[in-house]
Amino acid sequence: MRPMSASKRRLYWQLQLAAHFMQKQADRGLVKESGVTTAQFGVLSAIGNGSHVTQKDVATTLGLNQSAITAMVRRLMEMGYVDRNDSKTDGRTKILSLTSEGRLICKNTNSPFRKINQQIEATLDDEQIDLFADYLEQITEAFR
Repeated sequence: MRPMSASKRRLYWQLQLAAHFMQKQADRGLVKESGVTTAQFGVLSAIGNGSHVTQKDVATTLGLNQSAITAMVRRLMEMGYVDRNDSKTDGRTKILSLTSEGRLICKNTNSPFRKINQQIEATLDDEQIDLFADYLEQITEAFR
């Protein structure tokens, strides 16, 4: 028996398709629950999980281009979830912080992700989940 290749199993396509469907489900749940998308929630979480966070920090954390973060931060500021202020230590740097409304979204939003994780747990057993998580970490590091 010849070993199966990633190409023959179309692993790249399967990863993209799974991620797409999961993100669509999470987006629907997040927009319904809190009015933000998964991308916006990621930015809010990156800001909320740090201190003295810059747009560059958010871009690095999320693996996105700074230009994409700039647009999302601007939108989140318009929505009243993020503030941007001058750094107290470097006048050229802008520091991002969550408003009280932004903190509430981060604190109270988790049911769309809980539902997705429950669906994964209903599909895969504990050993498969551990192996899959390990494989995804290895693939992420290989392409980082």
